[in-house]
Amino acid sequence: MIKKKTANRARLKDVAVAAGVSPTTVSLVLKDPETKRVGKKTAERILKLAKELDYRPNYSARSLVASESHTVGLVITTLDNPFYSEISQDIIKRAKEIGYSVILSTAFAGIDDERHSVNDLLDHGVDGLILCSVMRQDPVVDELIAAEVPFVMALRSVETGPSTPPLDYIGVDNDRGAYIAVDHLIRMGHQRIAILTGDLNTSTGYNRFFGVRAAFKAHGIEPVPELILKGGDFHRTTGYRLTEQLLETEPPPTAVFAHSDHMAIGVLECLRDRGVKVPQELAVIGFDDIEMAGLPGVDLTTVSQTKATMGRLAMDRLVEKLRSDSESLAKRILLEPILKIRKTCGARQT
Repeated sequence: MIKKKTANRARLKDVAVAAGVSPTTVSLVLKDPETKRVGKKTAERILKLAKELDYRPNYSARSLVASESHTVGLVITTLDNPFYSEISQDIIKRAKEIGYSVILSTAFAGIDDERHSVNDLLDHGVDGLILCSVMRQDPVVDELIAAEVPFVMALRSVETGPSTPPLDYIGVDNDRGAYIAVDHLIRMGHQRIAILTGDLNTSTGYNRFFGVRAAFKAHGIEPVPELILKGGDFHRTTGYRLTEQLLETEPPPTAVFAHSDHMAIGVLECLRDRGVKVPQELAVIGFDDIEMAGLPGVDLTTVSQTKATMGRLAMDRLVEKLRSDSESLAKRILLEPILKIRKTCGARQT
């Protein structure tokens, strides 16, 4: 039986407001009152206010004794994109196998929304976080590092500098994935190749575009500026809208590489509505290999991220961090992308 939440029960963020500190700082002190990362007087004030406000983490009695909830938080950008839904399911499946629960939160509105999701998950007493929502420049990651909250980045990573400590990241080699997609199109004889980028403020969009440029350069081909449409958002509706724009160019492209399958599905929808034959008149390649991509009637050529492997590795790495008695070296794992050739690019399937 699910217990009803007490309406007047203080939350972690209430303690943070009263103490004049961030929720991550409160979480750090409550998990380790002797931490050296927070001043002694500040820690004492937080503990005093937590007691006065009757703050109690939303743990089971067993978790209170062990200082563990056996629950992790997962932050993704949106459930509208099938890729995020699928990798979330992979992470949840792996968590169950090793005795953990997952609380999922979305952060589709940028940094502030991500920070809200993180604080809300900490308020629920998660032991650590898997972040699939980070931007290349992301202050939330800096805040988590300062507060010593265990976390692992998956899919996306932040841009690091000499002063940034090593961070755990599990993802695909996006540069390589985009390279092999464009290289394949060029080897099939395409010269006017349109590129629909994702958000270049994310590592996925930025690195895939880097791979695109590397492929053009390797073949001595100068990209056509009007066929490079930057600033997409990985969504189907954006793919549809940008394809309408592409079809107005003269001459039109002969191939399209979209930075996500969801965008590529939008490309295919627009081409169908306009009566453009795929792949005879326009070849299409996506990136992600979502389940829909392989369905009969879609048969989208795409770059596979092997998301099941990525989800399992991310969950395993976070649990490894949580169970380690001492600080372990950060791990950065790049999975090899695989080009899945189907019907939309005009090549024979292998």
